Amino acid sequence: MMKTKRSCEDAIANIYLYLDGELGRIHTAKIRHHLRHCEGCLSVFQFEDHLKQVVRDRVREEPKQEVIDRLYAFLEDEEPGFRQ
Repeated sequence: MMKTKRSCEDAIANIYLYLDGELGRIHTAKIRHHLRHCEGCLSVFQFEDHLKQVVRDRVREEPKQEVIDRLYAFLEDEEPGFRQ
């Protein structure tokens, strides 16, 4: 499979959904296939995966409800289709 700008854009646009296991089976398989053939995207995914692990390991306390409420309000304003 030839890597294309569009497949790279799709992979990067869906990086967190992929890392969190929130994509469908077919979309996940397409991104996994792309990563096997694109070292640039693979290194981005590896970095982001490592960063998520470091943050998860270092952040132990739950955020205050005020912070959560503000985050949801921001996402509802900025992300079309976002629902709490």
